Amino acid sequence: MVEQAAEFWDCNKTTALMKSAEFSRRIDERIREVLNRDDLTVRQKREIAETLTVPGTYEIEIAQRLAVEK
Repeated sequence: MVEQAAEFWDCNKTTALMKSAEFSRRIDERIREVLNRDDLTVRQKREIAETLTVPGTYEIEIAQRLAVEK
């Protein structure tokens, strides 16, 4: 896995781990930002989550909150 990261980033293993960690943090922030948009339906959010989920590594769950006011 580390070798694949080094090949992907075209650098040594240590630098690849650092770049991968930074990328993971930044992409997670952006995914959360997209999934919190009000203009997407729950179905669209679930489809996005399914597409971006990496089983056993990065799992995304969508929960819908419903408020009833009287």
